[in-house]
Amino acid sequence: MKNKKAQTGDSSKRGQMGETITWVVATLIIVVILAVSLLVSSLILGDEKSLGFLKTTDVLASKSLFSYLLTKDADENNVYAQLKNQENLNEFSGNLGKSIFQKYYGSEYEDVWVGIILDRKFLPALPNDFFGRRPSGVRPSGEISTKYVSTGKISEKIYLNEEKDLELILSEEASIR
Repeated sequence: MKNKKAQTGDSSKRGQMGETITWVVATLIIVVILAVSLLVSSLILGDEKSLGFLKTTDVLASKSLFSYLLTKDADENNVYAQLKNQENLNEFSGNLGKSIFQKYYGSEYEDVWVGIILDRKFLPALPNDFFGRRPSGVRPSGEISTKYVSTGKISEKIYLNEEKDLELILSEEASIR
């Protein structure tokens, strides 16, 4: 009788040992798979740690755009109110936009444009004396469409009124205007 009890205890220990070894081997396999995937991704990206083709927004540029719109001129009118009431960029809003966006983002992006969009469906943009014509081939922010080609281009739009929007475009490659 004592032998049967001893055999039952040994088989229980063997079962626990087998299950433990299974879990340890499975954990090691998962760690190896993760290590291989990290190695492959670091080889593919090289020194570049960002996935630029997935970048759809620039948070700093977006905040700069909002700050730009809140900036007041000598008459205490902010840029947002000026753009809302006027047809295009005026001397103050154009020069301020140029000093902010081309100065701070011109080294990071090849093409910088700020301007007024009149019709949201067809995107006719008003050319202005400060940034020229709107670059072609830029998908508007929030638009999920395949008719626009957009690689390395960021678009931020601000609603001004029912007729027009303000748009900021940052492009990593120069576009044809």
